[in-house]
Amino acid sequence: MRADRVREVRIAAGDVPAPGGIAVVMIGSHRIGVMRVGDRVHALADRCPHRGAPLCSSGEIVTGIERSPDGGLALGPEGTLIRCPWHKWDFDIATGTCPADAHMRVRRYAVREDGGDVIVSLEHPE
Repeated sequence: MRADRVREVRIAAGDVPAPGGIAVVMIGSHRIGVMRVGDRVHALADRCPHRGAPLCSSGEIVTGIERSPDGGLALGPEGTLIRCPWHKWDFDIATGTCPADAHMRVRRYAVREDGGDVIVSLEHPE
Protein backbone atom coordinates (compact mmCIF):
# COMPACT_ATOMS: atom_id res chain seq x y z
CA MET A 1 0.00 0.00 0.00
CA ARG A 2 1.29 3.46 -0.88
CA ALA A 3 1.88 5.85 2.00
CA ASP A 4 0.04 8.71 0.24
CA ARG A 5 -3.19 6.72 -0.25
CA VAL A 6 -6.26 8.60 1.06
CA ARG A 7 -7.71 6.93 4.17
CA GLU A 8 -10.21 9.55 5.37
CA VAL A 9 -12.40 12.44 4.29
CA ARG A 10 -13.48 15.59 6.12
CA ILE A 11 -17.08 16.77 5.82
CA ALA A 12 -17.66 20.42 6.70
CA ALA A 13 -20.15 20.98 9.52
CA GLY A 14 -22.65 22.56 7.12
CA ASP A 15 -22.54 19.53 4.80
CA VAL A 16 -23.22 16.91 7.47
CA PRO A 17 -26.74 15.57 6.83
CA ALA A 18 -29.58 16.28 9.21
CA PRO A 19 -31.46 13.30 10.68
CA GLY A 20 -33.22 11.53 7.82
CA GLY A 21 -30.66 12.70 5.25
CA ILE A 22 -27.79 10.88 3.60
CA ALA A 23 -24.50 12.25 2.26
CA VAL A 24 -22.45 9.94 0.04
CA VAL A 25 -18.68 10.41 0.06
CA MET A 26 -15.80 8.64 -1.64
CA ILE A 27 -12.62 7.53 0.09
CA GLY A 28 -10.44 6.08 -2.63
CA SER A 29 -12.65 3.46 -4.29
CA HIS A 30 -14.99 3.15 -1.27
CA ARG A 31 -18.42 4.78 -1.59
CA ILE A 32 -19.75 5.52 1.89
CA GLY A 33 -23.08 6.81 3.16
CA VAL A 34 -22.98 9.26 6.05
CA MET A 35 -26.13 9.56 8.17
CA ARG A 36 -27.18 11.16 11.43
CA VAL A 37 -29.31 9.41 14.05
CA GLY A 38 -30.09 11.81 16.86
CA ASP A 39 -26.83 13.54 17.79
CA ARG A 40 -24.54 10.81 16.39
CA VAL A 41 -23.14 10.52 12.88
CA HIS A 42 -22.64 7.07 11.35
CA ALA A 43 -21.03 5.81 8.16
CA LEU A 44 -21.98 2.67 6.23
CA ALA A 45 -20.79 1.07 3.00
CA ASP A 46 -22.97 1.95 0.02
CA ARG A 47 -23.53 -1.73 -0.71
CA CYS A 48 -26.30 -3.96 0.54
CA PRO A 49 -24.79 -7.28 1.70
CA HIS A 50 -27.83 -9.17 0.40
CA ARG A 51 -27.39 -8.57 -3.35
CA GLY A 52 -25.04 -5.58 -3.69
CA ALA A 53 -27.64 -2.82 -4.21
CA PRO A 54 -26.55 0.83 -3.78
CA LEU A 55 -27.83 0.97 -0.20
CA CYS A 56 -26.99 4.55 0.75
CA SER A 57 -27.05 6.31 -2.62
CA SER A 58 -30.47 4.86 -3.56
CA GLY A 59 -31.93 3.62 -0.25
CA GLU A 60 -34.15 5.54 2.14
CA ILE A 61 -34.12 6.25 5.87
CA VAL A 62 -37.10 4.61 7.58
CA THR A 63 -38.60 4.01 11.01
CA GLY A 64 -39.03 0.41 12.09
CA ILE A 65 -41.96 -1.30 13.74
CA GLU A 66 -41.30 -3.00 17.06
CA ARG A 67 -43.28 -5.38 19.23
CA SER A 68 -44.13 -3.90 22.63
CA PRO A 69 -43.96 -5.99 25.85
CA ASP A 70 -47.75 -6.48 25.77
CA GLY A 71 -47.51 -8.00 22.27
CA GLY A 72 -48.77 -4.98 20.37
CA LEU A 73 -46.95 -3.19 17.58
CA ALA A 74 -45.55 0.32 17.76
CA LEU A 75 -43.20 2.54 15.80
CA GLY A 76 -39.59 2.30 16.90
CA PRO A 77 -37.19 5.24 17.19
CA GLU A 78 -37.57 7.56 14.22
CA GLY A 79 -35.16 7.26 11.29
CA THR A 80 -32.84 4.58 12.66
CA LEU A 81 -32.95 2.18 9.69
CA ILE A 82 -31.87 2.38 6.06
CA ARG A 83 -33.92 0.39 3.54
CA CYS A 84 -32.39 -1.31 0.51
CA PRO A 85 -33.94 -0.03 -2.75
CA TRP A 86 -34.01 -3.46 -4.41
CA HIS A 87 -35.45 -5.94 -1.90
CA LYS A 88 -36.56 -3.64 0.94
CA TRP A 89 -34.27 -5.17 3.55
CA ASP A 90 -33.66 -2.82 6.50
CA PHE A 91 -30.35 -2.24 8.26
CA ASP A 92 -29.73 -0.46 11.56
CA ILE A 93 -27.72 2.69 10.81
CA ALA A 94 -25.80 2.61 14.11
CA THR A 95 -24.79 -1.06 14.05
CA GLY A 96 -25.08 -2.09 10.40
CA THR A 97 -27.10 -5.17 11.37
CA CYS A 98 -30.30 -6.39 9.72
CA PRO A 99 -33.15 -6.75 12.25
CA ALA A 100 -34.60 -9.68 10.27
CA ASP A 101 -31.31 -11.60 9.95
CA ALA A 102 -28.49 -10.84 12.40
CA HIS A 103 -25.97 -12.56 10.09
CA MET A 104 -26.50 -9.87 7.44
CA ARG A 105 -24.39 -6.85 8.23
CA VAL A 106 -23.35 -3.69 6.36
CA ARG A 107 -19.74 -2.62 6.80
CA ARG A 108 -19.39 0.36 9.15
CA TYR A 109 -16.68 3.01 9.07
CA ALA A 110 -15.16 5.09 11.86
CA VAL A 111 -16.53 8.60 12.37
CA ARG A 112 -15.12 11.33 14.61
CA GLU A 113 -15.89 15.00 15.07
CA ASP A 114 -13.31 17.76 14.83
CA GLY A 115 -14.42 21.32 15.53
CA GLY A 116 -17.91 20.70 14.18
CA ASP A 117 -16.64 18.95 11.05
CA VAL A 118 -16.98 15.19 10.69
CA ILE A 119 -14.11 12.94 9.64
CA VAL A 120 -14.93 9.54 8.14
CA SER A 121 -12.09 7.05 7.85
CA LEU A 122 -11.65 3.57 6.44
CA GLU A 123 -10.91 2.29 9.93
CA HIS A 124 -13.43 0.11 11.75
CA PRO A 125 -15.37 2.00 14.43
CA GLU A 126 -14.65 1.28 18.08
